[in-house]
Amino acid sequence: MGLAACGKNPIDKAVESDDRKSVAAAIQAGADVNDKNSSGDTPLLSATKAGQSSSAQALIEGGADVRAKDSEGAGALHHAAATGMTGICGLLVDRGAPIDEAGPAGSTPLLLAMRQHQFETAKYLVRRGASLDAKDEAGATPRSLAGGDAALLQELEIAASRRKN
Repeated sequence: MGLAACGKNPIDKAVESDDRKSVAAAIQAGADVNDKNSSGDTPLLSATKAGQSSSAQALIEGGADVRAKDSEGAGALHHAAATGMTGICGLLVDRGAPIDEAGPAGSTPLLLAMRQHQFETAKYLVRRGASLDAKDEAGATPRSLAGGDAALLQELEIAASRRKN
């Protein structure tokens, strides 16, 4: 029984194992880094949803589309921010992922990082240019999601003052 018969192609299996070398080998063997799986996700979306930074890094370096979106309208940067993959967020932004792009319910990657208490990732996104004034459809902002935590608010403001674009 081949891989196609069990519904997984080699790159999907490599991503599931979060093995950077296996992902790179699948890409080198000709795997399509943007081929959608049965859920409609590219391998990069699958890796960032699962918090698999090794796989995500290999896919980004292998030319994966950093602007691809899942069926709900979230991109890899949204998922990387929500799962606290700060380094992957940096690679995605460096490769052209829009830092303030609205996803499901108007949430930006920064708003998702704040919601998931990924504060180091949130501060990094702010340093990279993410807006502290972004609002989702419910009106939440990164400042409001800090929940009155004065120290966190100060850290976000300091991050904004140290922007690097």
